[in-house]
Amino acid sequence: MSGQVAGAEQAIAERLMARASQLLESRRPAEALPLLERLHHLAEVPARAREARAIALLAMGRFGDAADAADDALGVLPGCGALLQIRGRARLAMGRDIEAMDDAAAAVMADSADNDAKGLLAETLMKAGKPDEAIFLAWRVAEALPQDMTAQLRLAQAFITGGRHAAADELLAALQARAPLLALPIALRAQNKLLMKDATEAERLSRTALDRGMVEVSLHSVLAHALVAQSRLAEAGPHFRAAARLAPHDAYLAHLASASAGGTPDRATDAYVASVFDGYADRFEADLLGLGYRVPGLVRLAVDRWLAETGQASIPGPVLDLGCGTGLVGVALLGLTEAGLCGVDLSRNMIAQTRAKGIYTELHQAEFSTALANLHGRYALVAAADLFCYFGELGVALASAAAKLTDAGLMMFSVELSPEASGWQLGDSGRYRHSLAYVTATVRQAGLTALSIAPETIRQNAGMPVEGLFVIARRLAC
Repeated sequence: MSGQVAGAEQAIAERLMARASQLLESRRPAEALPLLERLHHLAEVPARAREARAIALLAMGRFGDAADAADDALGVLPGCGALLQIRGRARLAMGRDIEAMDDAAAAVMADSADNDAKGLLAETLMKAGKPDEAIFLAWRVAEALPQDMTAQLRLAQAFITGGRHAAADELLAALQARAPLLALPIALRAQNKLLMKDATEAERLSRTALDRGMVEVSLHSVLAHALVAQSRLAEAGPHFRAAARLAPHDAYLAHLASASAGGTPDRATDAYVASVFDGYADRFEADLLGLGYRVPGLVRLAVDRWLAETGQASIPGPVLDLGCGTGLVGVALLGLTEAGLCGVDLSRNMIAQTRAKGIYTELHQAEFSTALANLHGRYALVAAADLFCYFGELGVALASAAAKLTDAGLMMFSVELSPEASGWQLGDSGRYRHSLAYVTATVRQAGLTALSIAPETIRQNAGMPVEGLFVIARRLAC
């Protein structure tokens, strides 16, 4: 009798597995998953059911669950290249880039002829800031699969990541000619043109595709950015909003859409800021220096004056650099920070750039308020260069930062200057601007005494100066 029961269970399991496989092939993972969950609770779960469950979860965007499911399946099939790829893709989507790279490399080692594994490894290398290695692998895959559009687009993306824009444009032009009705090659080519500082051509490419009826979030996004680059902010707004509607879970586009529509959230979301700077880290310094970015230099000048007035050779205590980016403030303060230099930034790619400089004694990838809550020391100097352009309401942020100062410690920060007489505004660019009256009052409310609130040109944008305020404030001894 027990043999009959076992046979019946096996027959049911085979039917469930067959139906789930059909649904996955039809790209209906949400329908396949309940069947696979039933299989998962059998006494002896078939190995292919474990793998199919991981595939379904990955396709549904449940990346943490997909990684766990792949772990479970790897316990039964250790070293399986397909499962390593599933886990690697899930980890890559979660921002666990190093672990994803390890999985992809292990998948390639499991089967050196597997082009999917090599393609995944190329993607993880791009994320890890290793463009030359990514180009080599992506080239090999594209060469092996000349008709595979995904492989060709991956190679183009690798060229772009590595700054080989002419090569990317040549490849993308060929792909566009091969598949003129496909939106992604056109959108990627337009993005590449924008990175080449050719906003006019980026606009033409994306607008032409949209006029042909192509519906693609990246076309609207690139067109909006191309218009912003030409200082045509009012025209960019509808395209930011269209892109946000097409990608409702994209925090980056949601913030820019809100800004262009006159929305007034009191700060940019963490997801927006992380998205901006994770994608910008590789070219951040070159772009800022090209725009004449002055805030780190202003911090250095202010510190030099402070030390000259007090007769000290170095800053009398540790330094906290909030929104440290790629470490430009740390570079500016070289030789003056003997008591330690702590950097905080939300972007993992920015932190990686900063770590490579080797000048910070401590680095934390964390959101502003979380970082301040977890830092238990006091700092002689707290710097926030170009951080508060992502905050509207500054009261809580300034008070939290001021609480980390030693008695008589200094805080230095910049804001972009609002043309209004009071308050703060969210500009079309997605950055906040603050009035002199608002900054003055908020500094005082944070328990700081303003030593200087000086008008300064922060940087250039589209050939025009971006006017701001550079603030030096002191926490008085209790």
